[in-house]
Amino acid sequence: MFSISKYTHPPTGVEHAISCHFFNRSEKSLVVAGANIIRVFRLIPDADPKKKDKYTEKHPPKMKLECVCTFTLFGNVMSLQSVALASSPRDALLLSFRDAKLSVVEYDPEVHDLRTLSLHYFEDDEMR
Repeated sequence: MFSISKYTHPPTGVEHAISCHFFNRSEKSLVVAGANIIRVFRLIPDADPKKKDKYTEKHPPKMKLECVCTFTLFGNVMSLQSVALASSPRDALLLSFRDAKLSVVEYDPEVHDLRTLSLHYFEDDEMR
């Protein structure tokens, strides 16, 4: 079953991180990728009610991170970027993998998983 490779422990390091509207346009999320794992964190303000009037855009409250979901992929992520698609209520993720492979994925709230929008493979050796 695992003749080529098997992870005994999930990766704990972070190689890529972006902030985007992963779930919806009203909420920003932190998306991190390490090896073959993508984790999505919700940003929760750790605001002191006594200092509520002192928070501004220049001096926002401290934030807490809550891991909302984790996705395991079938390859190591080489780069990660978000893109806002005109027809979508949330941002899509551009994931690149070894050997010039690119996936465009988006969160699907009906199944609580990633949905692949498109796959690209650049076969020319010059593109790799």
